[in-house]
Amino acid sequence: MSYTNYFDKYKNDKEFQRYYKEATDEIDIAIALAAGRKRKRLTQAQLAKKVGMPQSQLARVESGSHNVTLGTLHRVASALDLHVRVVA
Repeated sequence: MSYTNYFDKYKNDKEFQRYYKEATDEIDIAIALAAGRKRKRLTQAQLAKKVGMPQSQLARVESGSHNVTLGTLHRVASALDLHVRVVA
């Protein structure tokens, strides 16, 4: 089944919608952090050192494949002069 067919089949399913929203939020956060780092002209290693984490952990955060704590998200965002905002 192609992605489009899968999406069309399950797009009205509440559980699917919840997981889809979570995944897109994680990807949006990852993209924003990577873009912020690139705007500051920092390598992953430089930013990781600045916030006190291994470069490999920062790479996982930027890939969207790592569940990041709010504290870690705040540390990375602050180092990039970004702000974390929760909107209801």
